[in-house]
Amino acid sequence: MKKILSCAAGLGLAFAATNSFALSLNANTSSNGTQVNASQGLFPGLDAGIGYFETDDNGHTNKAYSGSLMFSPYTPLVDLSVGARYQYWDAHRGHGGGVGLGGSAFVDTPIPRVSVGGYGFYTPEGLSHGDYEKGYEYGAQLRATLLANTYGYVGYRYVRADFDGHDTSTLDSGPVFGVSVGF
Repeated sequence: MKKILSCAAGLGLAFAATNSFALSLNANTSSNGTQVNASQGLFPGLDAGIGYFETDDNGHTNKAYSGSLMFSPYTPLVDLSVGARYQYWDAHRGHGGGVGLGGSAFVDTPIPRVSVGGYGFYTPEGLSHGDYEKGYEYGAQLRATLLANTYGYVGYRYVRADFDGHDTSTLDSGPVFGVSVGF
């Protein structure tokens, strides 16, 4: 019995050590929107995240709440991540959500501590509910490492959504500035 408890305690400590620097917080802003995300490593290469996004669409405030599960396989040249994100919209044009599939890819540049890349998510009609029919979000970023586990970035974000009974709506588009801090 003592061997089993010792083994379980050792595995627990190993798991905790693996995740000791796996928490990250990300905040960004654009001319019409603000976004805050947090992610935590569950296992090596597997992260879970939550997020909040608020944007002003022609004088109307739209809010989105999200949860994601992302897989990041080891690749020597590309920082790659693929997975799914559930996003619920509390918007002027309707309420509802859906599961978006997507990911991100970033590569180092010849400039030390600088990388460039992009991300994207697409939510098809078959994976949505409520007034939300389908949508997509994509962006490009230039990142610069400021300190260990901390980087600042500039980029471009585009968010578009279809709500039942309304024309397709661009909820946010334009330059984005942000920072990500890892613990």
